[in-house]
Amino acid sequence: MSGPAVVELDRLIDQGPWSTLQKRVLALAALAFALDGLANQALGLALPALIRDWNRPREAFASVAALGLIGVALGTVLGGVAGDRAGRRAGLIGSVLFFALMTAAMARARDLEALLMLRFFSGMGIGGAIPNGAALISEFTPARRRSLAIALGMLFIPVGGVLAGLLGALVLPRWGWRALFALCGALPLVVGFAFLIGLPESPRFLVRLSRRRPQLHALLERCGLTVAAGSEIRDNAATRDAPLRMLLGAEQRGATLALWTGFFFCLLATYTLFSWVPTMLMGQGFGLALTSLGLTFFNIGGMSGGVLCGWLIGRLGSRVPGVGLALAATIGALVLGGLPFDPHTAGVACVALLVEGVFLGGLHNALYTVAAVIYPPAVRATGVGAAAGVGRIGAVLSSYTGVLTLKVFGATGYFIVVAIALALACLGTACVRSQIPRDAGLTA
Repeated sequence: MSGPAVVELDRLIDQGPWSTLQKRVLALAALAFALDGLANQALGLALPALIRDWNRPREAFASVAALGLIGVALGTVLGGVAGDRAGRRAGLIGSVLFFALMTAAMARARDLEALLMLRFFSGMGIGGAIPNGAALISEFTPARRRSLAIALGMLFIPVGGVLAGLLGALVLPRWGWRALFALCGALPLVVGFAFLIGLPESPRFLVRLSRRRPQLHALLERCGLTVAAGSEIRDNAATRDAPLRMLLGAEQRGATLALWTGFFFCLLATYTLFSWVPTMLMGQGFGLALTSLGLTFFNIGGMSGGVLCGWLIGRLGSRVPGVGLALAATIGALVLGGLPFDPHTAGVACVALLVEGVFLGGLHNALYTVAAVIYPPAVRATGVGAAAGVGRIGAVLSSYTGVLTLKVFGATGYFIVVAIALALACLGTACVRSQIPRDAGLTA
């Protein structure tokens, strides 16, 4: 007698329909990403008010920003481990609830030490949400739609930044920074509890657990995927991560080092702006509402730039858009450094920040896209993760570059430092020899 029929889960999902349930998972993960971006940018928006209320110099808050970014980096690793062991659903919900509670608790902070500790823990939760949300999107979506789905989901991180800016403009002048932290914690807290009802577990996690096979069959049915009774379901999609040393072997070393350079300096420049633009504007005489709007325009530009970059890569390949956007971002930072920032010309400043956001958001998307395709499958996950990790080091360093340049050189020197970082990011991007060719398209 022959054994039970074998169904390959990866092939079943990849070749199946993109059902309403699968799209709902994308929507829920995108909502989590938006709230992630909201909580992540709450500190940058609150800093001008904190500096004023606590009567502390700007540099006193550099360690708060840095430790928060260290928390994000650590949370990315720990959140991924938790998702692998306890499930993507549990990892995402736990991360959202954790950063919600820690962000809300920042509203009760009475001194810098308490704020430092709470921001670190909030950053851990923020970091943990990304890998679990991305895994859910990837593991629920058919291959032909996967690249689109992941791009749409990640787009909502800057959407959260836009929401944070709008909330800051409304809340900070009226109720202050404590109300902003409370609101930025309360929203994800409500959504996290709603996820307990509406968010399903990944089928590629359920397939590992024999005791949950009935739940897996029911989930596949809801996705429009029929499996005959008694069939054995297997998942052949998983591959082992390759050792990090393979990225620095003779074949990959040049591309890896160039890519790491691009990521490091891109995130250094991006987070220097994210974290310190509101404080810079406040120092130039802008009110709390205008400083929030300035960051909002920057985030709107980042969203637009990500979409623009994806469209350009599909038609021109990755080299021309990546290098072109990095060069444009460098020039844009120099232009910003030459602007006479003044509350009476706030409209010009917001438009300039929006345009710079377009260039930086496009560059960020280009680097991630290149990282996802230049490595062979055996080292792809390791390659992308390592590049992102090196970028996070640049993000941590930005906590000090921003405040020190503002203190020593003022707004002009601040943007010149950003321009130098972007010029180095442009150099790294240009030196990645393996690129997506023109009209190649992207495979899932």
